[in-house]
Amino acid sequence: MRRIGRQASAQQGGFTLVEIMASIVVLAIVGLALSAYFINALDNAKGNQNKTVMVNLARNTLFYIQKQADFKKIREQIDKLEDGQNFVLNSEGCSDTAHCSAYETYVSDPDSLTSILNPVINDIHYRVEISYQESLYATLQSDVQSGGKISDYLIPVRVEIEELTPDEEGNLVVSDQKREKTEVEGYIADEKIR
Repeated sequence: MRRIGRQASAQQGGFTLVEIMASIVVLAIVGLALSAYFINALDNAKGNQNKTVMVNLARNTLFYIQKQADFKKIREQIDKLEDGQNFVLNSEGCSDTAHCSAYETYVSDPDSLTSILNPVINDIHYRVEISYQESLYATLQSDVQSGGKISDYLIPVRVEIEELTPDEEGNLVVSDQKREKTEVEGYIADEKIR
């Protein structure tokens, strides 16, 4: 009986060292490929989250300008523009420490405009710029609605959001990555049609 037991155990062989090492190498390669996939997916998720924040900031800015802007004063300023000039509201001269005195004629609350044009979300600094879209205005002028031009009541604008990143000296500069910029188009409407 002992003989049968010894023969059975001798026939039950285990894995050789070479087989174990080969399986470890295969598992390491598969694990490395999966970790690269998950790192890439995490990077994409972070980029999409940042893009969503920028779109929401742009919509918030558009809503703010819609409610706070003096339509007549902005229209007067735009009508004074010469060819090649553009009406722009941005954070130049309107930092997070100084209020936006340059825009007092266009918005009723320039102090809150400072936080709109220089938002900081999740410790990320953004720059907001609102610019007039002359090309869209030309198409509005040709559209006639109930005897009047809709262009008399709407100012087409584009809100651009850019992420600011610190450079070597610690100054905030515009990021050069494509995902770090977002544009939203909209209109500043006259109170008469709201």
